Amino acid sequence: MLKRRGRYPTIAIDDSGRGMDPDWLREVARNLFKSVKVGSDRALGEKAIGLLAFQQLGGRMDIVSRAEGSSQTWCLGLEQGSASARLEVEKRRARTEAGTTVYLRDVDREVLRMLTQRKVVDYLRRRRAEALDRGLYEIEVTEGKASELVTPETPDGVKVPLGAHHTLWGPIEFSLYVAPWTSGQVSGRIGFAALAQSAGRRAILRDDDAFPVFLDAIRSVAPTVQSLVERIREEIDRETTDRVSDQIRRVFASVLRELDDIDNPMRTPTGAGGEGEGNGAGSGRSAGPGDRPEREPPTLDDLADPNGARQPSPPRPGSGDGSSKRSSRLPPVAPGPHPGDHRSRFDNDERIVFYNETHPDYLMVKGSEPELLDYLATLVAKEYVVYNNPIIAPDDLAEEMVRMLIRVRRHLTKPRR
Repeated sequence: MLKRRGRYPTIAIDDSGRGMDPDWLREVARNLFKSVKVGSDRALGEKAIGLLAFQQLGGRMDIVSRAEGSSQTWCLGLEQGSASARLEVEKRRARTEAGTTVYLRDVDREVLRMLTQRKVVDYLRRRRAEALDRGLYEIEVTEGKASELVTPETPDGVKVPLGAHHTLWGPIEFSLYVAPWTSGQVSGRIGFAALAQSAGRRAILRDDDAFPVFLDAIRSVAPTVQSLVERIREEIDRETTDRVSDQIRRVFASVLRELDDIDNPMRTPTGAGGEGEGNGAGSGRSAGPGDRPEREPPTLDDLADPNGARQPSPPRPGSGDGSSKRSSRLPPVAPGPHPGDHRSRFDNDERIVFYNETHPDYLMVKGSEPELLDYLATLVAKEYVVYNNPIIAPDDLAEEMVRMLIRVRRHLTKPRR
């Protein structure tokens, strides 16, 4: 409990354990400088921090306790700078049940400023996570009227299904999680009593017998953890691709509506494909022996998602009755099943723009969704222009590509409404 207001700021730590009788409290007073870790080869960290460490926080400490089976409450009082302690029956703060409450009085204002309820809760959640998770006790932090129960720190993510690994020194228990939004980061706890941390410093004890067993257990679960990491990575990549694909379709719907309003003989065909619309006419160049064979220029419907609804576009001014069918949706994008050296390809049979997920350019941008969106939109624009202009001159094809990309980029940067 933190009490900031009033003349005497106070920190109170209360528990409902067995409590201490007067003899026990006298023993505490005789061993203020001692630690249970002294003389232990299995103990880590400092070994001489006694109860007098309270002086770093405040000027006085009162240990108020009632032993189990007793009707009296006793108080052991310590003061900063004093070598003596007082032990007396406590009446004003008498406990109604067994347990102990430690009061820190005359707390330094700077300590109170730093010791916020949020920081205390977060520290206890990390420091006592294993005990809290096992239900050994509960901790509640109170400041004024605000009270918060400290719950065990559970990492966000998917829990790795691992059972306990039984050894001669007791079970090794795993509580590991794979965070979906990171590149295979694993967090959590591994509990092994034989190597338990025994001091404030975060470390484990290297026991010559138990430590190799611990390492073997870690190696045995590594394949399971790696398998889950790969599965989650694939799911996240698939979800990201679907989301980016939907954004690309919306962008191109706007781009193609805009191109419908531009009277340009080099316009990418979205209708029946008349003279000068994507078939090389008007380019000042005739098809030669080295050109690709002529074929009927496809409409946008040829590139449309076969499962998507096709809505007729409104007629362009001066284009007649507008009976030409158009679609505002492009085919979806997906990783190619057999990636080669190219960044992407359009599969006319599958109606999918396949991208190469092994290409260095893709690997460079896949970690940022905005950059990935820009990259895949560029690939779709490339496939759309190339597919709709099979016999166009190289210079004109480049111009058409730039015209398309300028509009795609402009719609990519428009704020969402």
